[in-house]
Amino acid sequence: MAKNRRLFFATDLHGSEICFRKFLGAPEFYQADVLILGGDITGKMIVPIIETAPGKFETSFLDIKQEFDKEKLKSFEEKITNSGYYPYHTTQDEVDSLNSDRSKLDKLFPELMVARLESWIALAEETFKGKGIGCYITGGNDDPYEISEALSRSQRILDPEEKVIQLDAEHEMISLGYSNPTPWKLPRDISEDALAEKIAAMTSKVQNMPNCIFNLHVPPKESMLDQCPLLDASVDPPKTVTSGGQPVYAGAGSQAVADAIQKHQPLVGLHGHIHESRAAQKFGRTLCLNPGSEYSEGILRGVIVTYNEKKVVSYQFTSG
Repeated sequence: MAKNRRLFFATDLHGSEICFRKFLGAPEFYQADVLILGGDITGKMIVPIIETAPGKFETSFLDIKQEFDKEKLKSFEEKITNSGYYPYHTTQDEVDSLNSDRSKLDKLFPELMVARLESWIALAEETFKGKGIGCYITGGNDDPYEISEALSRSQRILDPEEKVIQLDAEHEMISLGYSNPTPWKLPRDISEDALAEKIAAMTSKVQNMPNCIFNLHVPPKESMLDQCPLLDASVDPPKTVTSGGQPVYAGAGSQAVADAIQKHQPLVGLHGHIHESRAAQKFGRTLCLNPGSEYSEGILRGVIVTYNEKKVVSYQFTSG
């Protein structure tokens, strides 16, 4: 009788502390053998906190100026970290300096990202100590390369980026956090041709393609998994294209990913990148999944996939 295995996949946590802690709880809560975090794991914003007087603090969060005392500082910082942002204790002089010198901000931001990721890695190593849980975390197109260096130092967490990983005796996994170009020109945005080359470099090494899992951050082009508001990239920042007062939706996924899935027909495709496009779709025999993301609300969206050496037995989207 075929032995069933269960993986839990989530993606696009964008620095949310509470979502990562929920992710670590998946093996017990969902009885998962394998955990996969599929990219865009770092946050998008620093929130300066300035001490204006002993025990008195001031900040501007989401363009709203806030003042609070030391008793409320901890709860505010928890709110910030759970939303995926980085609270940073500083002075008004340093804030002015960061705003006037982009190079200083470009140095500080990755430092805060890596520090939080290192705390996550330590927590994961402690949580899974003595347990046979496979945990795989890779970057996404929004993540700086420094996070790969932090992941490589872990003794318990594996970064599967651009590798063929043997999940078990019957199943391999390829992983890629890069994306086709976006309006924001992010660190791991590359051309479709370059994406195709990176995917081909991995698929050429896969031994058992029908049982392979494609952990590719960007979803296949023009599918149910990649629909999002169309953006006008001719302005900065990009703005949503509308028609009749309503957003125009379009596919923002990758043609290279779509072509690879259609060609190789792996067992499963795991994708993210497009937060609002939570969906499942079959491409031939391949089941492709995007669990979506709601990290800013502290909600972990994921998907459980039960499979064996013959087929996908079932899948279930989760939210909590």
